[in-house]
Amino acid sequence: MKKKGCVLCALGGFCVGVLLMSLLWFRTAQQLPAESTLNEAECSDLGSTFPSAFSAKKTAGVPSADTGSIAESNQSFQTADTWDSGAVYTGGDTVGYEGRMYRAKWWTQGETPGSSDVWEDLGITNGEAAQPGGVRNVPIDAARPQDTALTEFKVVGYYPSWKPDRLQSVDFGIITHVCYAFAIPTADGNLLDLENPDTARTLIRSAHDNGAKVLLSVGGWSHNDAPLENVFMAATSDEGKTGRFVESILSMCEAYGFDGVDMDWEHPRVDGASARQYETLMLLLSERLHARGKLLTAAVLSGATADGNIYYDASAHTNAVLNAVDFINVMAYDGGDGERHSTYEFAVACGTYWKETRGLPAYKVVLGVPFYARPSWADYGTILAAVPTASKQDHVTYNGMDVYYNGVDTITRKTVHAKENLGGIMIWELTQDTSDLDESLLQAIGTIVK
Repeated sequence: MKKKGCVLCALGGFCVGVLLMSLLWFRTAQQLPAESTLNEAECSDLGSTFPSAFSAKKTAGVPSADTGSIAESNQSFQTADTWDSGAVYTGGDTVGYEGRMYRAKWWTQGETPGSSDVWEDLGITNGEAAQPGGVRNVPIDAARPQDTALTEFKVVGYYPSWKPDRLQSVDFGIITHVCYAFAIPTADGNLLDLENPDTARTLIRSAHDNGAKVLLSVGGWSHNDAPLENVFMAATSDEGKTGRFVESILSMCEAYGFDGVDMDWEHPRVDGASARQYETLMLLLSERLHARGKLLTAAVLSGATADGNIYYDASAHTNAVLNAVDFINVMAYDGGDGERHSTYEFAVACGTYWKETRGLPAYKVVLGVPFYARPSWADYGTILAAVPTASKQDHVTYNGMDVYYNGVDTITRKTVHAKENLGGIMIWELTQDTSDLDESLLQAIGTIVK
């Protein structure tokens, strides 16, 4: 008898609960307009009250490859579940983590976004791309420089210090600026001795004989497989170290006869003190270098993702920094492994971000192109030697792996686009080309710029 009474009580409570929920749903339905009548403002107001219903309506804005209207993509973004260390994710899955959104490139479990190559940073924070900031944020100055040579089309090529025997393969008649990579910073604000100094001196002489300038490229992604980001942070952590760092760079420039500096801090970030320290360093370098008649350039993030969204940390390159440099070298590659690496559409979106979204004058935006493939990282020249038809394609099977790169046609298209819309083309890196002039990527660029 006691058991039967408990069952009846439970059934009664269930019925009362159903009745109350039905009444609540009916009252809510009366207060809410039909979905077809909800406008954007109403949805915004309702978002805090009914977050799950509102979030389901948000979609990612991807710009047209033809127009590159990246600014429009900043209006709405796809929502994502918060990353769960115990969950299994496969390629294409999107998660949120510490204010950013990430996409999985392949199967993963337990690998933290932002610290593992499996995750692609989509550059979105709290539903909106971060806006340019900085301690001295000012409008972009689009005035033409007094040195009108800077408004001419530039062909910038990086030469790696660890390949001293490849200088003879470089056609300095096409290149306008060479970046000798890299001078390595130390945490105390100094520089390591330059690797292969005789190569640097020979490079400078050869470039000058052909009317090209040579810049000392400082930094890079890593040194001896250790990322340099924390070294840059330490080297600029206070006024004394920053001053010492600048003096070290200036001393190396003068000792070898470099024509300026290309700063390759990969990469300053919006969060924390990174953007402020980077800006302080760049403004001081600009003042000191320009007083000596030398150039200051910067290797910068792509600005757009391979999907055309705004890259979150691109705004750490503040307007003050962009005004202080003579031009920027846009790393419009490494958009991802495979076909996301460096397509023509990706290149257009990157140039559009820096020129239109950020407002830089065209002459300051130099579009980067890769002379290597992903995911293998193989040189274009090496791939061509193994696959004789590779120059006519952007995708081949190399050593049993599908690899993606830029063949002659894509390099030509990108150069034409840069010639018509931007200030130059940049190459990472020069020794990865082929010695076959008929299939050479550098020669393809030269054909357009002559």
